Amino acid sequence: MTDLLPPSRSDRFRSVIALLTLLAVFAVVAAVVDRLDDEPTIVAAQGNSSTTDTGAGAAVGELEGSYLISGSSTVFPIVQAQAEAFAEANPGLAIAVEGPGSGDGAQKFCNGEVPIANASRLYKDEEISICEENGIEFIEIRRGIDGITVITAPDNDVIECLSFNDLYALISEEAVGFDSWSAANSLTGLWGGTQFDDLELEVFGPGEESGTFDSFGEIVIEAVAKGKTGLDIDAREFVKTIRPDYTASPNDNVIIEGIGASDHPLGWVGFAFAKEASEAGQARMIPISKEDGGECVSPTTETIADASFPIARFLYTYINAEAAETEPAVAAFVDYMLSDEGLLEVGAQGYVDLPDVDQTRARTIWNARLTGTGQWE
Repeated sequence: MTDLLPPSRSDRFRSVIALLTLLAVFAVVAAVVDRLDDEPTIVAAQGNSSTTDTGAGAAVGELEGSYLISGSSTVFPIVQAQAEAFAEANPGLAIAVEGPGSGDGAQKFCNGEVPIANASRLYKDEEISICEENGIEFIEIRRGIDGITVITAPDNDVIECLSFNDLYALISEEAVGFDSWSAANSLTGLWGGTQFDDLELEVFGPGEESGTFDSFGEIVIEAVAKGKTGLDIDAREFVKTIRPDYTASPNDNVIIEGIGASDHPLGWVGFAFAKEASEAGQARMIPISKEDGGECVSPTTETIADASFPIARFLYTYINAEAAETEPAVAAFVDYMLSDEGLLEVGAQGYVDLPDVDQTRARTIWNARLTGTGQWE
């Protein structure tokens, strides 16, 4: 997962960080001097007049209004929990959160229907073009790390490990019509790969509106098609697309229900959902290797964080730049999301915290209101 490691900063970005760091130092010094000169101030929490330090430089309280946050079903649990905690501290504010998928959320966001949208991938060029056509400037913030987890039925112990090449043979568009695991042998046999038993195969996964669908295709299927998994792409042509003939749903819980109701199914969801389903006895997480015969790695918080689990990806939130400037309730909530308190929900919801360097960058991008994509490339 070297593609996920943060790149070197541009001169412009380093200058912004240096300036903000210097200003932060001055602010700390000034605060210390003030505390030495003045008596401490005690703020009483009384209904909407309460003021809470979020740890990100924002004071909440006396916020009113309502708005919707849309987008990724993967990021949904994090933001839903943050919105509930923030609204509890601000009774006059109502924040609704939905998770129809990264693509659907991007459509609403770029059409100006929502001020904040979540995505389990970076926005696509065509989505950014719609934002530009509608005059929507956005701030792109990395939120956490997820591991796309391949799952099967809890009692299916026949499948011990799957490589990217195995997944290609089972889930790529070349696998259209394969209704048994052994049908994939016609492909894996071409490169001397895994030979599967003759068991019924049912595939469950997110639909095309989902960022998890896109990320799985990019990380797994495209890796095979580009020759990154040891196969000879000069000897034959490989597709880059996922088979359309499977049971698709934007709801991860529906996918897990399908997995639990089948004998030898195959599916993929975000790590938090897979882990919860595994602990509840509804699914089993399958270890993954990038190449045939490679090390099989199970998804865990540790393997996702250190990039040894090969199907990891970053999670993002997009903020309408104009709303950030003109709507205090929007800006204050983003402050809370990036605060020490708000960030606790990333781990609490089963995802992996960003490395310190990425978290610093996220806060810098937000505090400087840097717009556009490319800050994380």
